[in-house]
Amino acid sequence: MKQSYFKIFFAAAFISLFFSCKKYEYFQTNPNQASTATPGLLLTNICISVFDAYPTEPAFASRQLTYYEREDQNQDYNWTRASFGNYDILRQVARMDTLALQANNKNYDALAKFFRAVLFDQLSETFGDIPYSEALQGAEGNTQPKYDAQEDVYAGILNELEEANTLLDEANGTISGDIIYNGDITHWKKLVNAYHLRLLMDLSKRAGDSKIDIKQQFQNIISNPDKYPIMESNDDNGQIVFNSTSTSNYYPTAGYLSLGTSISMEEGFVDILKERKDPRLFSIAQPIAGLAPNVFDNYAGVNGGLTLADQQTASADASRINSRYYDITRPVNEPLILLGYPEQEFIIAEAIARGWINGDAEQHYKNGITSSMAFYNIDVPAGYLDEPNVKYDAANAIPLIITQKYIALFMQSGWQPFYEQRRTGIPHFNVGPGTYNDRKIPKRWEYPQSEYDYNKANVEAAVQKQYNGNDDVNEVMWLIK
Repeated sequence: MKQSYFKIFFAAAFISLFFSCKKYEYFQTNPNQASTATPGLLLTNICISVFDAYPTEPAFASRQLTYYEREDQNQDYNWTRASFGNYDILRQVARMDTLALQANNKNYDALAKFFRAVLFDQLSETFGDIPYSEALQGAEGNTQPKYDAQEDVYAGILNELEEANTLLDEANGTISGDIIYNGDITHWKKLVNAYHLRLLMDLSKRAGDSKIDIKQQFQNIISNPDKYPIMESNDDNGQIVFNSTSTSNYYPTAGYLSLGTSISMEEGFVDILKERKDPRLFSIAQPIAGLAPNVFDNYAGVNGGLTLADQQTASADASRINSRYYDITRPVNEPLILLGYPEQEFIIAEAIARGWINGDAEQHYKNGITSSMAFYNIDVPAGYLDEPNVKYDAANAIPLIITQKYIALFMQSGWQPFYEQRRTGIPHFNVGPGTYNDRKIPKRWEYPQSEYDYNKANVEAAVQKQYNGNDDVNEVMWLIK
């Protein structure tokens, strides 16, 4: 009996020990969460980080909206330093690329090159020269990367876009985790090439004055659609679509109450739409309080250059943004576009107008207008394309094209409308007594303080080389000289 007791005791102890070990290991793993990273998991988060950009700050600076609840640096051009936060996303892109190469999936490698181009482009547009060739080498011990000249950065990322287009192929692996195009390779190729065209046009001031053969690259893409497919309609837009399954999937300003109470449409933007009898105004804005909708005279804006007090006073007789942008009961709203078909068509129209390529500039211009209105489910009204400020005129092509692009980029494509105005001077942005910075529109942002703390020699050398040692928001970078 005693022997049987000990057998039972030891058996029970063994079973208890076995299941205790199993329980400990079991609770180290979340069965509802992947235990190892995959390219697809990383791609989803990268897409969210890149495509889901908060739209209001660029709209303030681009004089599409005006904000008067309190001082706002984007509204009054009172900004100083910006962030190097894109490098955090770039580290995730590098990790995705590493995993993709291990799995021999070249399509993720192609997307990594595309995202690198987008993120480095955004950084360079913000500051000028940036770490590029030595960036992301902290794990190898290089915590103080050199700054590459802006021209070299663009030469590099344009080459990465070329490589991305070449690598994207159905035979190079399937893409999971893709919340933009659901793994459709052709759609990604179109976005890659449209982005390539955007960067070339962003370089327009350096055409003929750079080691980058800007015009030739543009011609190469347009002349060979089999190799370089580009967007054909709004169905190809590079955009993120929202849903109401959870708050993390809402349009980014859903529930942003100040958007409905302390923000108005900007006067210059509203005037552009009213002068052209542009029906997009009715989709974008609300009429002045108490007045009927869909009547152009019942809409007005607030001059973004006024003092906050004067803006608040003027807001009583001004339009606010359409409630769909902030109404929490309608959280889906419209997609956020990184780059869409309307912008691509305006880019091509501008290239033809500049003599870079041959083609029908007027048709691409009309394509841009038509597809921009279609985004809002609007048919182009009869006579609109013949309005005095709309009708295509080759002698006045650039202002017409850029103004229509500015309208199409309302609350879209991040800071692109601001960069377009910086490049072309079109349209005029209101400044005045409420504008800091001596009533000047800044040209850039200062480098982060962290660079002066941890990479002092390299950032100071970059500032000296570009701006004669003056890290100031009004200095002019190589891109726009």
